[in-house]
Amino acid sequence: MRDGFNFTAVVVTVGLLCITFVATYYASRRTRTSAEFWTAGGQMTGRKNGIAIAGDFLSSASLLGYAGLAYMYGMDGVMYAVFACGIFLMVLFLIAEKLRNLGRFTFADALATRLRSGPVRIVSAISTLFICIFYLLAQLVAGGVLMEALAGIDFTWGVVIAAVLMLTYVLFGGMLATTWLQIIKAVSLMSVVALLVLLVLIRIDPNPLNIIESAVAQSSYLDEYLATGNSFGGAWNIVSMAVAVTLSAVGLPHVLMRFFTVPDAVQARSSAIWAISLIGGFNVLIAFLGIAARAALGTGGEEVAGKGGNLALPALTVWLGGGEGFAADLLLALVVAISIATLLAVASGLVLSASSAVAHDLWAKSFHRPEREEITVGRVAAVALVLITVGVTLVIGSAQNVTFLATLATATAASSNFPVLIMTMLWRRMRTLGAVVGALSGLVTSLVLIVTGPLVWPSLAPLVSDSLSTTAPFPLAFPILFSVPAGFLGCVIGSYLSREKPDELAFDEMQVRALTGAGLDTTKTLTH
Repeated sequence: MRDGFNFTAVVVTVGLLCITFVATYYASRRTRTSAEFWTAGGQMTGRKNGIAIAGDFLSSASLLGYAGLAYMYGMDGVMYAVFACGIFLMVLFLIAEKLRNLGRFTFADALATRLRSGPVRIVSAISTLFICIFYLLAQLVAGGVLMEALAGIDFTWGVVIAAVLMLTYVLFGGMLATTWLQIIKAVSLMSVVALLVLLVLIRIDPNPLNIIESAVAQSSYLDEYLATGNSFGGAWNIVSMAVAVTLSAVGLPHVLMRFFTVPDAVQARSSAIWAISLIGGFNVLIAFLGIAARAALGTGGEEVAGKGGNLALPALTVWLGGGEGFAADLLLALVVAISIATLLAVASGLVLSASSAVAHDLWAKSFHRPEREEITVGRVAAVALVLITVGVTLVIGSAQNVTFLATLATATAASSNFPVLIMTMLWRRMRTLGAVVGALSGLVTSLVLIVTGPLVWPSLAPLVSDSLSTTAPFPLAFPILFSVPAGFLGCVIGSYLSREKPDELAFDEMQVRALTGAGLDTTKTLTH
């Protein structure tokens, strides 16, 4: 892949961004109330919302990270993609309909239906901020890397430009603009990936099995390329990664927030089904493209792909276009433009989710401030969050694979939010203190184990190395096998230590509402 300014890529990227800015402009004209700003007024159809959920979840970690991991390590990258296909099965069967029936803007609304509002909203906001910062790091790292590939812009300025663009969607359009950005991005993303797969079958071999055999022969791992454990050793690391990826969406606040943009549980179920279909298809194709990159580029492409493998997919597109000329420039332009739109869309959803936690859960509900101030406070919180994340991104640099960064966020989400949400909806004995202790137990445990684990220990230096630290006190790359049980245990211990009087009626009412939707605003109409 050539370095320096790519005029075609700039033109295609600017053109795609202009389309999204037009959508943002029209969304801003329709966004007046807090409900419209945070959840698009709850008027999205299941199909639109499902496509938007897929766009929200298919981040730069999916596009660049899965392909990069498959290119660098073979089966490890495929496993990331395959396990991610089952994510929304968990969401569909466990929480999608119930969450929509219980909440209004954030998942803390669902918790507050039977627990004391103030404490659960504060602890939910804290966990949301940590999770969103982790996930934003992956998007900004990808943004800086892609800006370098796009126009030879220094990584630092690339991160800043990406941050300014993502703020534009949130500050002016809110959830409606973010939703249409996700839909535009998801459709474009699937189209480009399908085109690349077709070109791979034409240029390399129409038989995918032959492509896989060629990738094995071109890899330094040889036959072990199709074995697990190349990126991290040990069966327990593989299990922890699989559990982390599978449980991720059950606790991601920006994904959970999307189920409040539809009017009822039926549309929530439809959203999850659409998301499952699109995410599953995409992940299989992107892992195949990573293997195809190995077959096409061989070991010689590792320098271009970078230490984290984040540029393996752009390098493959240049190869598919003949290496030089307009065809190569155009294919690279499409991938870079879609990649930038992808990270901006996901980052916008993250920023919106984090700002809603501050403005809605803390400012309006916990501090009892007027609802009309929510949007202003949310915009201020969005700016502050992005500034913090930009600073951290510039410290860790560009070499870390974005999938690793994103999976750390998902591990934190599954550890702090998932146990509390499930226990609140299903366990009659759950108390407010249990929710607080459970969320903090999962959050603190995951953070401590991440810091003392092989991805980070003893400092940020191992983040840019080629292998995991062998001196880390905690041996697993992903802490979820310990941090999720810690979250559940905290819920149980906190509930039994609580002196809060049991409210059996509140639990029964919550169960009825979760299953039937009783109490929902039935006057809302779908936006077709």
